Amino acid sequence: MEIVTLTTIVAWEFILLYYAFVLHIIPLKNYTKNIAKVQLAFSSGAVLLGIVCYLCIINGNYDSEKFYGSNWDAELAIYFIIAYCFFFGLALVRFVGEKKIKTGKEEIFQLKAGDYKILKEFNLTMGDYMYMPNVKSYCEFEKGMILFTGQIPSGEVDCRFTCRMLKDGIYECLSYEVLSGKDKNDILYKISGIVFILLAAIDIVIFGIWLSQDTRFHMDIISKLLKGLSLILFGSVSLKLYYGAKGIMAKMMFAFSIMLILLEISLFF
Repeated sequence: MEIVTLTTIVAWEFILLYYAFVLHIIPLKNYTKNIAKVQLAFSSGAVLLGIVCYLCIINGNYDSEKFYGSNWDAELAIYFIIAYCFFFGLALVRFVGEKKIKTGKEEIFQLKAGDYKILKEFNLTMGDYMYMPNVKSYCEFEKGMILFTGQIPSGEVDCRFTCRMLKDGIYECLSYEVLSGKDKNDILYKISGIVFILLAAIDIVIFGIWLSQDTRFHMDIISKLLKGLSLILFGSVSLKLYYGAKGIMAKMMFAFSIMLILLEISLFF
């Protein structure tokens, strides 16, 4: 039982780190050269741990006393493996996509506030950027377009952008440095990202304990924590997704996300 629980927790922590690197929350040297490799390593590790978990359940006869009262079964383990394989497939697509880009040399653009315009409505099409599903905004400047997959300046301010050329006139922003004062939005983004990752890591551990239904823990408290924290994290993601979006439905979802977070926080007390 302990091996099954531990391998599952570590596997999902790998997936969490996978997305922490995608969102640039965790810094990485030579980001363009290593991010796809890091994602492949984490996702393949999750797949292997998922297989180990499945074999332990099968060999341990999950309907025996070892798994009596737990929420584990072989079918659930298979679903987890499928999920891990999905993330591995995304990482592989990114890796192959980056290999096809021959003009991936890093370039630095030092732009003043009036030299570029940030646009937050970006409809990503299948093709050259299929492996970059997290592109939500871009900026236009005299040499073309810069795509943002992570942090983004809160407005048009003097910045130094470190980019990678995807093809003529189109670049991916790897990082940026505000030259005129501090960008509060960037600081808040990093702090909120770190807090979210830490809470999600805790939630994964609680989820693993809940699956095991280990009698050494107070399962009523574990269940309450799992439900509350999971809904708060879901609300936070939804809040970020709909923040600044246009339309009545988007504003309703934004308000619903705030209500969900406040409700779950109140239930803790």
